[in-house]
Amino acid sequence: MLSRSIWKCLLAVCCTLTASLAAADDFPSKPIRFIVPYSQGTGPDRIARLAGEELSKVWKVPVVVENRLGASGHVGAQVLAQAQPDGYTVGVMGSNISVTAHLMKSETFVPMRDLQPLIIAGYGDMTLVVSGKSRFKSLSEFLDYARANRGKVAFASAGIGSPSHIFLAQLQQKTGTEFLHVPYKGTAPAVTDLIGGQVEAFFIATHTVQPYLASGQLKALGVAAPERNSHAPDIPSFAELGVTEFSTEAWYGFMLPTGVPAPIADKLYRDIHAVVSKDPVRGQLDKFGLTMRPSTTEEMRAFIQNEFKRYGEVIAKYNIKAEE
Repeated sequence: MLSRSIWKCLLAVCCTLTASLAAADDFPSKPIRFIVPYSQGTGPDRIARLAGEELSKVWKVPVVVENRLGASGHVGAQVLAQAQPDGYTVGVMGSNISVTAHLMKSETFVPMRDLQPLIIAGYGDMTLVVSGKSRFKSLSEFLDYARANRGKVAFASAGIGSPSHIFLAQLQQKTGTEFLHVPYKGTAPAVTDLIGGQVEAFFIATHTVQPYLASGQLKALGVAAPERNSHAPDIPSFAELGVTEFSTEAWYGFMLPTGVPAPIADKLYRDIHAVVSKDPVRGQLDKFGLTMRPSTTEEMRAFIQNEFKRYGEVIAKYNIKAEE
């Protein structure tokens, strides 16, 4: 026979579950915030605005997109982590969180503890580019020259700890090269100097590269991925050029502050999955150049854990530290 204390515990659990299910039935009953840690026009921002517009029709409440910039996405991630875990604040995040979690350690905010994965909506990759006037005509020629001239080939990044910086470190690790790393404060100034010949190479998002190629300002040496990108089918992949098991694939997806009740998280997952899986959201993001491949929550959790470990090894090997 169960004791009185056990009966009380069981009753409390049942009451909590019933309350959560009731809350999920009424959810959402007020506007929902989408926190985007990046600027307008980026992949996460476009996903947030397109999905938010459709979700507002499903939920019958406004979806408000807030761009909270700073520290390569870390500021926006903190805003999300500090929000009430009631489902009314959702983050539209990217792979940067797996980098800044290593570079900006704090006892008060631990991304892998304080953020709850929900769904990866899509992916993007990067292309290695050089100036349109560059002496390099192929990836193999570029890498051979870099091996013979260690530390002399200036390779730009969008900043310390940015994806382009981490991918540069991975490229060195994979190909036995050593470049002169030149960090910039963002992609735009890096591309400007690349075109002008002040630096020799850069990783640029594949979905943004075509106008530069068409104008002759840049040359693409290869998409840093196992396969060609369907949005840039004329550019060979690193794998077919001999650099295997190397990928710059970055995810864009939705996260929650840790502690959102399961019934509400499940409803958010189902509704977001439905919206990003079909037009007009899927079609518009496909035109933008993202590969839409919605995940399950468990797939996202496993992907981030693996990515966090992989990036941590690269950051430790190359002693990458956050900018002061």
